Amino acid sequence: MDKRMNAADRETVERFRGGDREAFGELVRKHRAQAVDWAYAIVRDPFRAEDVAQDALIASFLRSESLEQPDRFASWLRRIVRNKAYDALRAEKRRPMAPYSEETEAEDACTPERIALDRERRDSVSATLQALPDRNRRIVEAHYLQERTPEEIAQAFGLAVSNVYNILSRSKMKLQEERFKRETALDKKRRLALGLTSRRMLPVPEFRSAYASLGHVLHDALAAGCTDGSASLSDTMGYTGQAFRIQTTADCGLSGSLIYDWGYVLERIAETYGTRARWIGRPGQVPTPETLVRALDSIREAIGRGIPVVAWNLSRAEFSMLYGFDDESERFACRAAGGTAPEVPYARLGRDLDHPELFVGWLENAEASSFGPPSLVRALDAILRHAHGQEPRVPGYVAGLAAYDAWIEAFAEDREQPVGHAYQVALLAEARQHAVAFLSGRAEHPAVAGDPAVARLWREAADYYREVHLVLTRLYPSFPYGMPGVRLDIREPSMRGIREAREAEKAGIDRLERIYSRWVGRG
Repeated sequence: MDKRMNAADRETVERFRGGDREAFGELVRKHRAQAVDWAYAIVRDPFRAEDVAQDALIASFLRSESLEQPDRFASWLRRIVRNKAYDALRAEKRRPMAPYSEETEAEDACTPERIALDRERRDSVSATLQALPDRNRRIVEAHYLQERTPEEIAQAFGLAVSNVYNILSRSKMKLQEERFKRETALDKKRRLALGLTSRRMLPVPEFRSAYASLGHVLHDALAAGCTDGSASLSDTMGYTGQAFRIQTTADCGLSGSLIYDWGYVLERIAETYGTRARWIGRPGQVPTPETLVRALDSIREAIGRGIPVVAWNLSRAEFSMLYGFDDESERFACRAAGGTAPEVPYARLGRDLDHPELFVGWLENAEASSFGPPSLVRALDAILRHAHGQEPRVPGYVAGLAAYDAWIEAFAEDREQPVGHAYQVALLAEARQHAVAFLSGRAEHPAVAGDPAVARLWREAADYYREVHLVLTRLYPSFPYGMPGVRLDIREPSMRGIREAREAEKAGIDRLERIYSRWVGRG
């Protein structure tokens, strides 16, 4: 039931019904947060809820004349939000479900900075509509105002249906870009008013690897924050679990080696190092402008505290490190794979045209002086959970030991991507080399050396991972990575090698499982 509307609010709604954009802006400021809450109650995902709320607010403006009772504006808007939310669920062919709890989402939503930003937010939705070309705007209006299907719009405008879909998709991206510009400008103004730091540069981090995995970037990030910097790369790869990771797609695609629930993994890593993780973003989710602004604020906060930030997809599908920001030029200082150190515009954050997804994360270091060594037990727990597929799943990707089966099946059904296969082999060969070094280096750890049975199992695990590494190094030159169009008969030897690696890794995981059971018990 709507609350009784005062005269001023009623007058605003009446102007909105007449198509007044300024009135619409006032209503957006007042009801946007509530619209997000309504959407979240259905889609159960904070990023998707932001997207649904945006669509609903645009739709409400484009069909304002359908509001017959101004006093019931909130109920009318809620129906639009609910319809858009259920449309989103139907489009994804999934039911509402409780999401993985993201503590940072709840914290960020209640910060004074976020509240101030919401209060300063102006008529960004209606203004961004004017940024669209006339035809595109009319197509968007037809889709939202009249809820006409792409097929109907195609017939009315004399276009192919595929063109209508492209226009709607591009228009939505354009609206998002315009909103991000406006949100960034408001955020910049707010920071200036509050006297917050507008520029900070940390020392340029070293980055020696040709592959930009999360483990390689975290090695430098940990040295800058939670550790004394004396750990080797193999130490970091082992304690973070990156030396033991494997994931792939049904066709062994190029992205398969790097896509997983990064936030979940970062939180497990933080537990191993006795600290906390801060992160925003997930694979496959297009960030809203509000999410991008929160990510930008998080990056500034971390760097302002002397902590570099791990970022995904700023230049291509890989991880890189942010170690500086400049609000005047609106650019990040970024260290990418191969040793390059480009400056990246703020506007590129989560805006890759082919894969517009976002992830930024960092580890707290406020209590760095009191940190002890990383926990071998927690590291082992995370390694085993990954191996047994007990992490949150990312649709389209298979992780853990089951990834070996998917890899073999890709070859068996002749749908493997040769370059993706070669990249997978290269990454895994290096990772398992670090696994061997990590296991060998922990042989004298008190928890290992102090129990003869554990020491024996630990040596066996290291031997099995050494075997995995040797098998992968034999596979590595089996295909000329980086030579498009070259096709060699590698099917049988590849399948044979992958099976050998799988069996050796299973044996290694079995030994680690038995060690873990002796330490803490495992149900």
